[in-house]
Amino acid sequence: MSPKITASVFGFTPQGDEVELYMLSIQGQIEVRVMNYGATWTHLFLPDRNGKMEDVLLGFDTLEGFFQQEYLDNYCYLGSTVGRIAGRIANNSFSLDGKTFHLPANQGTTHLHGGMMGWDKKIWKAEPFETDNSVGVTFYYQSPDGEENYPGTVDVWVTYTLDETGRLEISYRAMTDKKTIINPTNHFYINLSGDFSKNIESHAFFVDADNYLPLNEKSLPIGVKSPVAGTPFDFRHLKKIKDQIQIDNHQLEIANGIDHCFELNQPEDCAILYDAESGRKLTLSTTEPGIQVYTGNFLNGSFVGKKGVAFDKRSAICLETQHFPDAINLPEFDSVILLPGEIFESRTQFVFGVE
Repeated sequence: MSPKITASVFGFTPQGDEVELYMLSIQGQIEVRVMNYGATWTHLFLPDRNGKMEDVLLGFDTLEGFFQQEYLDNYCYLGSTVGRIAGRIANNSFSLDGKTFHLPANQGTTHLHGGMMGWDKKIWKAEPFETDNSVGVTFYYQSPDGEENYPGTVDVWVTYTLDETGRLEISYRAMTDKKTIINPTNHFYINLSGDFSKNIESHAFFVDADNYLPLNEKSLPIGVKSPVAGTPFDFRHLKKIKDQIQIDNHQLEIANGIDHCFELNQPEDCAILYDAESGRKLTLSTTEPGIQVYTGNFLNGSFVGKKGVAFDKRSAICLETQHFPDAINLPEFDSVILLPGEIFESRTQFVFGVE
């Protein structure tokens, strides 16, 4: 069945900006909704093994939810495009060609996910499209030189594409006029059960990774890759999340659960999430070298989202495909530097099914 795309007005920001919502769908199989505020993935409806369609992404039923004070006070990037840099940067600074750039702290004393006004809080220009076998929307934003103290004017495109098989792809493309750094991702929170009052500890998870990145007490990578063998981070076979996060381990204590980057062995089918109760299954492929896995450790029920549910600890899991966190300060890791004339490109694909 051919996918369809429709557009509507989702609402208006407190500043009066109109926000557009795009729905990409195949009837009875998948429905994806994305908005141009933050190039955000807002909804994902999938059937369970009985054909019941349910939304499996944490978020809000209305645009106003994204601006409620309770959420802003406990902000967690629900479904947002995160940039210029995903994750934390040590000492809120980095150097390029001998010049040090100091970044604003926006989570306590830490610079996180692009800063105070990152890409998650911008209105993007939307261009919907249709081809013979797919539909989608490309969001465009120009990040000016000096925004959040990052160098260079960066043009960035984020494209959501749904093809006739029901496969969803999120792709990124960026260019700069000055040497800069870039490492975007999407911060979707997913609970395949469709019941956000349940946690995801009963979900089974697989990630094709022999190594993960251990953290220091500030939740920053220490710059080494450690084998997952013999640790709670060994998900090289499908394992229930609860069986792993209950293991006594200092790394789990630091993050209050899993909030770690895994070094992927290969791009195809490199992560799987499965909920046995509903039968829903997600299989992920990516061109990125790593995936940051976050088990919703600091969700605390402080704001009410979809279905009138206050999202509590571990009510969802995040699978953030990206280069390694703080790579600009850790020469052991692949570079996140982007030069003028170069094009940054990244793709992540999601295949959904039932078993």
